Order: sequence, then C-alpha cells, then structure tokens
Amino acid sequence: GNRPGSKPSAAEWPPLSFGRDTIWSNGCARAGGSSRPATPAGRPLVTSDLGALATTVAFFHALNRDGLRYCHWKSNLRLSWGLCGRTDLDLLVDPRHERRFCALRSTFPIVAAKAPAGKRYPSIEDYVGFDPATGKLFHLHVHYRLVLGEQFVKNYRIPLEEVLLDSEALYLGVRVPPPEIELLILSLRTLLKYRDRDAVKDTLLIRSPGLPAQVAAEIEWLAAQTSVERVQAIAERHLPEVAGIVEPFLAAMAAPRDGRRMLHLRHQARRALRQYQRAPRPVAVLRYVGESLRRRKRLRFGRPQRRMTVDGGAMIAFVGADGAGKTTLTRDLNDSLSSLLEVRRYYQGSKEPSSLSRWLYLTFRGGRRAHRAASRRLGEAHPVARALAAGRDTCLHAHYLSVGLDRYRRHRAGRREAANGAVVIFDRYPLNAALDGPQIRAAGGRNGLLARSEEALYRRF
Repeated sequence: GNRPGSKPSAAEWPPLSFGRDTIWSNGCARAGGSSRPATPAGRPLVTSDLGALATTVAFFHALNRDGLRYCHWKSNLRLSWGLCGRTDLDLLVDPRHERRFCALRSTFPIVAAKAPAGKRYPSIEDYVGFDPATGKLFHLHVHYRLVLGEQFVKNYRIPLEEVLLDSEALYLGVRVPPPEIELLILSLRTLLKYRDRDAVKDTLLIRSPGLPAQVAAEIEWLAAQTSVERVQAIAERHLPEVAGIVEPFLAAMAAPRDGRRMLHLRHQARRALRQYQRAPRPVAVLRYVGESLRRRKRLRFGRPQRRMTVDGGAMIAFVGADGAGKTTLTRDLNDSLSSLLEVRRYYQGSKEPSSLSRWLYLTFRGGRRAHRAASRRLGEAHPVARALAAGRDTCLHAHYLSVGLDRYRRHRAGRREAANGAVVIFDRYPLNAALDGPQIRAAGGRNGLLARSEEALYRRF
C-alpha cells in the first residue's frame, strides 16, 4: 500500500522485543537471541518475508564478492526497509576503493545524482537505483568521510571511518559495524541534532517528545546487543573526547523528556567535538536558519527540491486519444518518481492556455456570434457577414498559433530541465492534427502565412 520510494512512518514499524529466545527486527524473526546473524562472506541473506529488491541484493553481493571495504554505518534497525527501497541506504566506503566502487556501481541500474542546494555535504554522493523486476527506486547515500551533526548543516567530521570499515560482520547480506560502535555514533548524532525547541517541548511536556520515537527505538535495539561498558571502551580507545558523555546519555534514556539534562549533554558534546567542526558555531547557526527558512517555502524561488541525475534527465510523453487515461498515468508516474527525483510535469493540451491564447479564443467566440447575427439579418453573401467571417477565422487561426507557442515554450522549458538532470513528463505531445498537432490547415484555413508559421513551429519540437 506504499508507493515506491516512500519512507515508512513510525507506526508501520513492527514492535521490538528484546527477549532471550527471539528478537524481532522489522518483521524478521531471529532465533537464539542474536538480531544480527552472520552469513558467509559474499552470500547474501534473503528471507521471503524481507521482500528485498533483486537489484539491491545483487549489488551488495557484488560488493562482498569483490572485497570492497564498505559498511552500512547507521540505522541498521531499518536496513530491511532500505533493501526494499523504502528508505535510504547509507554506505561508508573506503576512499581508496572509490574507483572500484564506481566501476562496480556502473554495472547496475544505479545512476549518480546531485542533491539540491542546501542538501549537499562534503564527501557524500547520491545515487538513485532502479529495480527492473518491481519498477521501484532506491536511494544510496555514499559517504567517504564520516560527516554528521545538526540537521541541514552536518558540521562535524568524526574520525571513526577505519573503525567502521574494519568490521566483517554481515547482517541481511550487508556489512555492518559492531553494535557498540553504531550506538556510540548514534548517541553523538542524537545529541548534536537535539534542538533548543526540543528542550522546550520536553521541559514543558508539550506535543511529541524532542527525541523522536524511531531514535529511541533504535537506541533500545542497539543497547540490547551490547553493553554500556563496551560502548565506553570503544569511546575511550577511538574517540576519548566524548568518553565521559556516552554513559550519561544512555542513562538519560531511562528518564525521557528531561530537556535540561539533554541540553547539558549537548553542550558537552559540542565542546568535546569542537576540534572536528567544519565551520565555527555562528556560521553553522546561520546556515541552519537559512536552510530551515528555505525548506519552509519562504526562500525557495522555484529551486529544485529533490535530486537530479548527473548525466542528464529524461523527457517522457504520454500520447493518445481523449479519455485514454493520459492525465491519470502522468500523475501516477509523477508520484512514483518524485519521492527521490526532481520531476516536472507539463500539460501539452489546449485546456491550459496562456493569457494571449485565452484572449484570442474569446475574440473568436465574439466574432462567431457577430457573424451568425449578421448572416441571419443580411445573409451569408453580404459583405459585412463575409468580413465578420474572415475576422472570425483569423482570430481562430491566431489562437491555434498562440496555443502552439504555449506548447513550444513548455517544450523548451522541459528540455532545459531535462538537460539539468530532472525527469520531465508531458501530458500529451504534438504528433499530428488529430493528436495535438498543427490545426490551421486541418481546419480549412486559407491564410497560408499563419498555417506555414504554425507548421514550422511544430516541426521545431
């Protein structure tokens, strides 16, 4: 019941049970108390209830087979959703294996994409994949450095890449880090993303908690697989600056909605990680405010809001007779693709005229009424009636030419956007007189100049 590429809501996630005998993770039962079953290298674990896309399974199988250093470094609680194309897949790849990764990626239906302004971060690349068997899209975030932090900014570059990439564990056929490292990074990400307004909400106990339910569920899931002592040991060994923060943060999870305590821990985390900042704190605040305003449609100015393919987009046209379902199909395709890609839809019929086309058509209707009235009173052969008929036809033919110009402008706009990497969908596309093509000659027009001008215009697109 979910369209391709749509992310699951918190209500869709199965309940997590951390019992001794069975652990449920995204609907997949695992016996023996281990929620991350190991599988032999290069052999993907696929279960019938997982519903993973064949392309994602084959892609990770190839990564494992070729020995590339990578791992799915965060949100492994929802890894099955990513394999199904329901949420992003976040891969950390060894920069020394970048060329090998790109060469392997190019053998799959996975294309490079560029995020819109405000959503681009250093050492992070976007890819959009297509699964031919199901028609679904999936999204890869490929990181070559560990860049994280507050929303819209990601102002910290944390030096834990080697620790993550040293992992050999497989979960659902994908390399994942040990739970204690993932929990350490998740704790830092959660603290750095905690906002002042979240603290106000938690202090006054208004609306939803400042810490999202899915984050709390992920922390619980990881905590069940390790211990605070192991997380503390990892922090002291690889990131000693935050060794004194992780344990109090995990303890604070037992007392939800303690806004003051969370603000204090966030302050400690920022101070401990100051040497890893990408920009000074005031600059990061300005970037956050600017991007949050832009995403609230106050400063967008028509800029793209989703990813665009690097090597150019595509133009897709639906043609057919009236009532064939073109508009329904273009809307469905737009909904399917726009979850991941920048999609622009243009109507190429005559029902959305420009002001000039609308004015010319109204003038034609007025001339038609005047001609009918004059013909009834004076007769068809009267010079006045004949002059009104000529004026009527000229207005109609000028209207047809203006509609052609409307279509041509939309066509040109679509070509520009497709060249920039967007997917452009045309509802109708001029083919001939019966299918939204030139109309003047088909309507018996005697004005050769207008007819030739219209036909020359349509030949251009």
